[in-house]
Amino acid sequence: MRQIRISLCIIKMLWKDKVAYPGRLVTDIAVVAARCGVVLLLYASVFKIKGGSISGVTYEVTAWSMFLYFALMSMRLRALGAMISEDIKTGSVEIFFTKPMNYLLYRSVWQFGTGLYPFVVTSIIGIVLMMVTVGPLNLMTSAYFYISLLSMLITCSILSLIIFGIVGLLAFWMEDNKPIFAIIDKSIMLLGGSYLPVALFPPLLYQVAVWSPFGASQFVSHIVYENWAYDYIKLLSMQLFWIVILGAIMLLMFKRAEKRLTVNGG
Repeated sequence: MRQIRISLCIIKMLWKDKVAYPGRLVTDIAVVAARCGVVLLLYASVFKIKGGSISGVTYEVTAWSMFLYFALMSMRLRALGAMISEDIKTGSVEIFFTKPMNYLLYRSVWQFGTGLYPFVVTSIIGIVLMMVTVGPLNLMTSAYFYISLLSMLITCSILSLIIFGIVGLLAFWMEDNKPIFAIIDKSIMLLGGSYLPVALFPPLLYQVAVWSPFGASQFVSHIVYENWAYDYIKLLSMQLFWIVILGAIMLLMFKRAEKRLTVNGG
């Protein structure tokens, strides 16, 4: 309970800080709008050429899928890896060992809290623009859609934090873990639906996206497809599987890393 109270206090503090100093928020919104806007305009042209549908998938469904991907990315959870790496390289990670909160939980909550306000504001503005320019989908009238959307946002965030937490911890054993970060980051972008909508993946690539932790961390982009009601439990189970497996690996890595440290920062 104490860890939960501290976590909520950190999130509340970071939320107030973001509200009081909105300068970075404008930049975050501009970046997401530029990236998402360019991709949606490109696909609008492609779907228009193809008669409004590709492999049975409409532009509206594709647009909402990619918007949800970019909305989740606005939380910048990937920055957790760089934050942990910096703590390790500077030796400041040892300072947190004497704190009342677990280091990994503290950094994860901090990164989540840092990105929460930009995510909420960006999502609200984006949803309004999407409703005006693309229009709502039929399944958005169902309560099931919003319940599953909330659960996916939570599990996607947890899995993303674990993945990049592992990448950050590699700094205990690697002088430069940036190449690993680049590979994993690009894998998530590819399998999550940044470059190509998931519904348009070739069969083999689609299976990789479904069964790998990299694709699973972006399952929120799947919820706008017609078969979502049938796939939800399977995809949620896959996420929980990877959260348990990779979470255990991350904790094991951290425990071994603790043994490598000395009291005086060796």
